[in-house]
Amino acid sequence: MLYRNTGLYLDSNQAVIEIGDHTFLNRRSEILCKQNVRIGSHCAISWDVTITDTDYHELEGTETTSPVVIGDHVWIGCRATILKGVTIGPGAVVAAGAVVSKDVPARTLVAGVPAKPIRDNVIWSL
Repeated sequence: MLYRNTGLYLDSNQAVIEIGDHTFLNRRSEILCKQNVRIGSHCAISWDVTITDTDYHELEGTETTSPVVIGDHVWIGCRATILKGVTIGPGAVVAAGAVVSKDVPARTLVAGVPAKPIRDNVIWSL
């Protein structure tokens, strides 16, 4: 389910955004895609979340895009940012305001800037 004022931006002819069944993307959240963003099923994405697979600028010697993969049953808190190249494992939780720049293992809670593991073996439900 996409709530009002949700932004999906496909910024190249090759850009693909995939969103699984029973996943919701809440108000004012945005997905910025130049390559590939894949979000699994049964995910809860809160308000004002940004998910991007691109830097929108180029630094010499660096890749400007890299796919984002969010597994099934992932909860992303309010105002979190998911950066290019990140894979978030199934059942993981991203705390409000976190900036995720590295992969998150399955069933792990991450928080902070940059996001770091806080707890593993988390179980959550709506």
